[in-house]
Amino acid sequence: MKGTKTTALVLAVLLIAAEGNVAKYNHVAKLYFDDISPSIGKDVSPKWNLGQTATVNDYVDNTISMLVPFMQENGLDPMFLPDIVEGFEVRLLLITYSAWLKLQNGSMTGLVNVSRFEDQLVNYFAKMLRVKVQLQFSDLEFNYDYLVKVMNIGPTGRIVGSLDRFRIVADILIDFNNDEIHLQQFSLTDVGRLRVALRGNVLTDWLVNPVIRVFTTLFNGIIMWTVESTIRNVAQSAITDINSAIREVINQIESYNY
Repeated sequence: MKGTKTTALVLAVLLIAAEGNVAKYNHVAKLYFDDISPSIGKDVSPKWNLGQTATVNDYVDNTISMLVPFMQENGLDPMFLPDIVEGFEVRLLLITYSAWLKLQNGSMTGLVNVSRFEDQLVNYFAKMLRVKVQLQFSDLEFNYDYLVKVMNIGPTGRIVGSLDRFRIVADILIDFNNDEIHLQQFSLTDVGRLRVALRGNVLTDWLVNPVIRVFTTLFNGIIMWTVESTIRNVAQSAITDINSAIREVINQIESYNY
């Protein structure tokens, strides 16, 4: 992965410095966290009350732009979405007809519109640094080519979903005991309001609402599941690569002592 070795070298130095200066001396750790934020221990949920806890909002605000090239280089913006075929029923003149909707050539854009959401917490305890990352993505757009088939009618066009926001919460553990990073938890939360527009061929009135309902159901199911799992997999892959590179860098550093 691009930049992994450089990132690993920086993290390896930080791990070694942090282990030497934070883990061994409580008064140094307290000073370190006081310097990060004056709000230590305030409004922190019980599960974050072990050890030293701090917010790192300013640091996240100043470095969050680094996520944009990472997402672009790793296929997150634009993100390609899977083809989907879904059956449904429509009712016309008291008669129910079987139909299906095919979605293809799908993509999502907008992950580059990222900002911090609420406080970003760090907690140090038992030679482990736990980081809670909460990010919001706004002004997202989902595009699909569609084909509807019912009663020998097969209109095609473009379906566009606009989403005002969604948020992700990631719980990351940096373990100084073995110099590794672990993704403890990752979830997509608070999906905002979806707006759907049909472009291209104009659907007959009795087809518009059923098609939008089917797309909305698919959006809340497989489409958002795909978005969440894709982001999680990229994050986990990056952490795995960084762990491997960190171990290699640390081995090289340690070899100079012999």
